[in-house]
Amino acid sequence: MATSSRLKTSLRAVGHIVERRRHPQRFIQIDKCPWDEIYRDGIMAVRHYSLPPMSEIPVNDEMMPVTRNKYRTPLILVPALGIHCWTYDLMPNRSMVRYLMARGYDIYLVDWGKPSQAERSLDLDTYVNRWLPAAVDTVKTHSGQDQVNLLGYCMGGLLCMMYLGGHPDAPVRSLITIASPVNFHKSGPFGKALGLASIPAMQIHEWFKVRLEPLDDKLFHIPAGLLTFGFKMTNPPGVVQAYLDLVKNIADREYVTEYMTMGQWFNDMVDYPGAVVREVIEKMILANSLAKGKIRIGERSVDFSAIHQDLLAFAGTTDNIVSLRAAREVLRLVGSQEKRFEEVPGGHAGVFSGSKAPSHAWRISADWLATRSD
Repeated sequence: MATSSRLKTSLRAVGHIVERRRHPQRFIQIDKCPWDEIYRDGIMAVRHYSLPPMSEIPVNDEMMPVTRNKYRTPLILVPALGIHCWTYDLMPNRSMVRYLMARGYDIYLVDWGKPSQAERSLDLDTYVNRWLPAAVDTVKTHSGQDQVNLLGYCMGGLLCMMYLGGHPDAPVRSLITIASPVNFHKSGPFGKALGLASIPAMQIHEWFKVRLEPLDDKLFHIPAGLLTFGFKMTNPPGVVQAYLDLVKNIADREYVTEYMTMGQWFNDMVDYPGAVVREVIEKMILANSLAKGKIRIGERSVDFSAIHQDLLAFAGTTDNIVSLRAAREVLRLVGSQEKRFEEVPGGHAGVFSGSKAPSHAWRISADWLATRSD
């Protein structure tokens, strides 16, 4: 019997190896929740999600009941740049979109699209002063509500903050940020190096008025492949260990599905527009303007002290990209009367979509929004 069981396991393993090579899409479970596109401007679009009739949904290895109570205030999810918007909707049992809908929230999502070299001149002004206001107005009209709530991941959270800080009359009730680095010079050893490098760089800027703006956007445009490589290099041992774990569990179809789905996030990233990269380097990395609470985006002056919306900010305890200190600084800068910071388990991706996210970042967010969504 033992020999027969081992043979079956070996055959499954071989089958999965072959199938993974020839038909990888059979394992990749992404973007499964139904949605309708309600707005488009170039490569940017706004989605409205719907939850099919069901009494419960899978969350990790358990089932969670779908609430009958529906909140009026819509929630707009804002992705980071450089990744696909479907990171909010991974496997059915690891879908933040599905979870929040099951908790009673009306979910909309901003899709930043797939910038190419043709879109290398997209700048922060486009995202902050054109596309986010348009998304908020569209959702207000579509939902019939006077206000919305925002939830942004990584750069998505920073875009939301810059939008609110530059549009003090924005019809937004509250904001949630997840792994959003307000102080770029406090993100571990990398942040300290940036802080030291910025001293002579900014002195040169003052002496000679050196700016990156005149340089061509294509010099700063980051192609998807390079972005993928850079992200993986933030934790090389983790990449190797994950692959070794796959080899050990290759006969387990559920394990292979989770590995391939999460891997799709990192293996299928999108270009980072050159103009945005240039602004991030000059304004956020060298000048560290966000940590000072003020930055200029296009023709608007952004002041984080003008943000009056209730704020909930998250950071991952093992995040190698955005440290706890880099994210916590938001509490010092915003003018919100109600503001809260939560340390939750996970790295830069895990804090947002890992196996512990539903019982931490997702649950806390849903509970916190309940009194801000009626």
